[in-house]
Amino acid sequence: MQQVYLFMDTGDGFRLLNDHTATVAALEGLTVRWGTDSPDTQPDPSVLTFTLRDRTGLLAGRAATMAGARVLVQISEQPTWADMPAGTYAAATATWAGLHATYTPGDPTGVDSTAITLFDGIVSTGGTVTPDARGYLLELSASSRMILWKRLQSQGPTNSAAKWAGLHWVDIPVTRLATLNSRATAAGAPQADAAGLTRPPNVAPYPTDDYPSQLDLLHRMYATAPEMPLWGEYPSKASSRISYTALGTPATLGMDAAGSLYTTVNGVKRPALDGSVVEGGESYDVPEPVTQITFGVKTVEKDNDGVLSFKDGETTFTSMDSLPANLTATQSSMNVDTDVVTSDSTAGTWGGTIWTPSLSQRISAANWLYAVNMRIRPQGIVFDSRRIDPVNRPELYVSAPSGPIVFTNASIHRLAGGDGLPAFTGAWTTIGGTLTYRWRNGDPVLRHEVTVWPLPAATMTTRLKWADIAGWPAQYRAVACTWAELAVISTFDSATTTTETESEEQ
Repeated sequence: MQQVYLFMDTGDGFRLLNDHTATVAALEGLTVRWGTDSPDTQPDPSVLTFTLRDRTGLLAGRAATMAGARVLVQISEQPTWADMPAGTYAAATATWAGLHATYTPGDPTGVDSTAITLFDGIVSTGGTVTPDARGYLLELSASSRMILWKRLQSQGPTNSAAKWAGLHWVDIPVTRLATLNSRATAAGAPQADAAGLTRPPNVAPYPTDDYPSQLDLLHRMYATAPEMPLWGEYPSKASSRISYTALGTPATLGMDAAGSLYTTVNGVKRPALDGSVVEGGESYDVPEPVTQITFGVKTVEKDNDGVLSFKDGETTFTSMDSLPANLTATQSSMNVDTDVVTSDSTAGTWGGTIWTPSLSQRISAANWLYAVNMRIRPQGIVFDSRRIDPVNRPELYVSAPSGPIVFTNASIHRLAGGDGLPAFTGAWTTIGGTLTYRWRNGDPVLRHEVTVWPLPAATMTTRLKWADIAGWPAQYRAVACTWAELAVISTFDSATTTTETESEEQ
């Protein structure tokens, strides 16, 4: 079983605080709260709260000077026999159950470190020190390094041309992202990775009395992207990056040659999670209807002197009549702030290209609204390291959106909606949660209680035909899904090849 380790850098390099051999401190427990409850609100930086049992008082005495220190939370990989301390069985004092406790992962700054990083942050101000019979309990908190993006609120690029008077962040999207990342580097903050996102044709500037944070600028710049990015901080080794999960990109579900369900992420298959090893999900939420997406956009005007001004406007995406009429009888919007300009009344003075949503983008949004409204959502999903190994499924324990996952053997997997499609089965992603680490009955345990959100299915724009599963060797008795669930699967594997379903207009 793996253990969680906490490293801290107060200015002279990372140091493992709960190293078994150094006996500096023991990690009593930690909690990471991250993400959001709904994608209409982009996540704030994650917050870590941790408690160390300081046996010597060395850390407790320095508690007042720890604010601003870098902190990494890692989980060790499963040790091999080669990782175990040298010696004979006869000389060993550890039991089989406690053998993992004799293994310490490598320094996370080393290139050969194999540990999996769960959190990368900065220690906040404040905390508590509590003396007890075994030393001192030191409780501190930290924010993920995305907090630096939220704190960066300096003036943006300007332009000396008269039309830009009183405005800053006068730039184009590609330049704005480069500026954001350049300033992040100077501040020791992670880089933002927008690879794969549809870039808008323009971004509006801001009045010089309005100083948005870099995090808001990032969110608003890509808010109209058809991929519908939900941003988060993804740690890796001793660094992290700000990246996204694409809520609007249809997820591909597949069946392998043995009849087992999976999703595919960046070309890698993720096996389905068996409901028997996932806690929670005994009850399910019927979602409140969200029938349209309203984007807060900008319109550009000019005064008599030719000086530009940017006003608020709206652009709305609907379900395009894909939802039952009773759901749309009372419109309910998801409101999203953006920086795109959709209307230009300056007779060419502005010089930019307005954003005009395409039909395909409106269809993509309608498919997303369909998935959001027509799927029943599980409550209280918990991933527990005693049942699901974090090394095998690290995406389930990182404090950032997981990307596509799929469940099998859910208690309601046989339910179908009025459209004949599954009421539950499909691709999901985590969008927020609370990760905890505690010792339970002598074992280190990670528990992650998450909020999951439905993803649209690739089969929304296809129709499955019998010919699409030709060559699929799975036997009926080996396939646990229903006929309705087959309709959301778009890839069927033969023994040697993978066959994609043909595209067909709805």
